[in-house]
Amino acid sequence: MKSKFIASGLIFVACIAVYSCTHVSGTYISTNGSMASGSMKDNCMECHQTGATEGGFIVAGTVLAADSVNKSPNGTVYLHTLANGKDSLNQDGSIFLKDSIIATIEVDGVGNFYTTHPIDLHKGVYPSVTSSSGNTTFMEGLTANGACNSCHGVSVGKIVVR
Repeated sequence: MKSKFIASGLIFVACIAVYSCTHVSGTYISTNGSMASGSMKDNCMECHQTGATEGGFIVAGTVLAADSVNKSPNGTVYLHTLANGKDSLNQDGSIFLKDSIIATIEVDGVGNFYTTHPIDLHKGVYPSVTSSSGNTTFMEGLTANGACNSCHGVSVGKIVVR
């Protein structure tokens, strides 16, 4: 009887271990220096969608250096409420609308960024990316699409920071 109980317990533990290795839950956010996304390329969210092994990304992409070939690691992506991260001003120079940063996502050591953290994109955001040396590039247009590489490098230019 005792051996059946132990065997059942071991089978239960083995099942949990197998499940936890193939179905990872939790929040994933890229961090400067991390090399975890080494194999990511193209549209990250083709694989990392809701229900995927490592969770569904809300925002993900790749940042390239000025040469548009090599990746630009260890920068930061910001999601702004206003274009170019600038406040909207009244005619008298007073602030009409103040820009807010609704999300900050570090670019990892490979040049990729991603997060499974919930971010409300339905009103749209104006992304910017700052390189590790402090240079910033703004996306001029409003987007509600967090799959950055589904457009960048396909129908519009790649994400490049000088």
